[in-house]
Amino acid sequence: MGTSLGFQRFHPEGTNDLEHDTNSTQSAMMNPTSHPLGTSPREQGEGAEGEPRLNSSTALHTRGAGEPRANLRTLPSVFAGAFFVFVCFVVSTCTAADDLPAGFQRIKGKYIDVITDLPLDAEIRSLPTVFDAAMPRWCEEFDMDLEDVADWHIEAFVMLRRDEFKKAGFIPSKLPAFPYGFQFGNQVWVVEQPSPYYRRHLLLHEGTHWFMNRKYGDHGPPWLMEGTAEWLGTHRWDGKNLTMGIIPKTKVEVEYWGRISLIQKQLVDGVAPSLEEILKYDNKAHQNVEAYAWSWAAVSFLKNHPGTNKAFAELLKQKMTSDQTLTRWLFRKLQSQWPQIRSEWNTMLTELEYGYDPSRGMLAMSRIAKPIGDKPITLELAADRSWQTTGVKIAEGDTVTIQGNGEYSVCDKPKPWRCQAAGVTLEYYRGEPLGKLLMTVAVSQDKEQFSQPIEVITVGEQLEYTAKQAGELHFRINESSGGLGDNSGTVTVTIRKQ
Repeated sequence: MGTSLGFQRFHPEGTNDLEHDTNSTQSAMMNPTSHPLGTSPREQGEGAEGEPRLNSSTALHTRGAGEPRANLRTLPSVFAGAFFVFVCFVVSTCTAADDLPAGFQRIKGKYIDVITDLPLDAEIRSLPTVFDAAMPRWCEEFDMDLEDVADWHIEAFVMLRRDEFKKAGFIPSKLPAFPYGFQFGNQVWVVEQPSPYYRRHLLLHEGTHWFMNRKYGDHGPPWLMEGTAEWLGTHRWDGKNLTMGIIPKTKVEVEYWGRISLIQKQLVDGVAPSLEEILKYDNKAHQNVEAYAWSWAAVSFLKNHPGTNKAFAELLKQKMTSDQTLTRWLFRKLQSQWPQIRSEWNTMLTELEYGYDPSRGMLAMSRIAKPIGDKPITLELAADRSWQTTGVKIAEGDTVTIQGNGEYSVCDKPKPWRCQAAGVTLEYYRGEPLGKLLMTVAVSQDKEQFSQPIEVITVGEQLEYTAKQAGELHFRINESSGGLGDNSGTVTVTIRKQ
């Protein structure tokens, strides 16, 4: 593509998107699969999965200042969100005539007008409310106040019959072909999707590009633009409350999304890209659905991991440029940590599944771990947390004996299951009893390599282990991170060098 188009995007589930230039943010996904919506193969029991649109164009408009609005920084987030959804619901209206040709209807919101040829069911009527409810979240994410965006407004064309929109002049001839979505200036185009969730996802994904372009006046590297749009486009909507930036609890709540399943499959197949490879994606990478999934995973990791979240937040305060300047800035910022980050990244991917909860803790290696000595080491391991470090490293060939003692609870309904380090056989997770004591040896990786699952070692009540390679010891109990929240108690872990 020429200089007018920065890069192509591939929208999630059933979507493809072209990217922006300095004046456009596009989502024209060229799906490599044969699925009619350009999606990846369907998961069993789930709708087809697609990819988000790419949008990394520059903003065509300067930030507007408007009448005073409630400052999100001075309102509790729950109150601000509820207040905003209420306001959006009140101002959303529908008109069939105004300046539109026959067959089109306009639904007006505070920040968006939706023009559509679809029947006006409850889902379609809710789109302006959903979009308007996203504005406080975007302001929070990109460090802006609501008064800064008071006069921002966008038109969204949600299209069942694309040809009719062309005939009506709603699709400018200068736009390139786009199968699923496109953003240009203060307009976005969304082709009808196979599920209400994915329709909203695509609108929020493109809306994120629009918001970033308005704020920054330019677009950043592909992984950042697409990963952030995917992160904020992944949402939960109950008809009143909008939550953005979620990790879905189930496949059902994100029909046709499919990022997690794609990542899991590529890990198993041994073709998962390294974190560095993702951060170096060029302008054409997002022609493939996989790039959307991996960009989402990269942003999810960098935003949530305690070793990278501050650098990522600082990254969003930098000047956006379409080359690799920001990526190089991030590499330099995290340079000393990168060998550990590679291992921490692989650990997140190993844990990643529907319901994954990074707030339960992510494996974080000690910057300086101490060699194991001759004296036994004892620590208390919380049953409601994910990987917990000992701060102790073992050398290749070291043999250690590990013991787990104590009683703790897993689950709390209908009543707590009392558990010891051997776990409870009432339920299994990943082939082992629920609550069983686990260990991993986190190894600093000095060289880039494919992303791959970490080795998880079952300990139970006692294990004698000889290290295959040097690394730091980390422990947790066997349960999905999304299930840890109702656990209580601790297990005592004792480590002795032989």
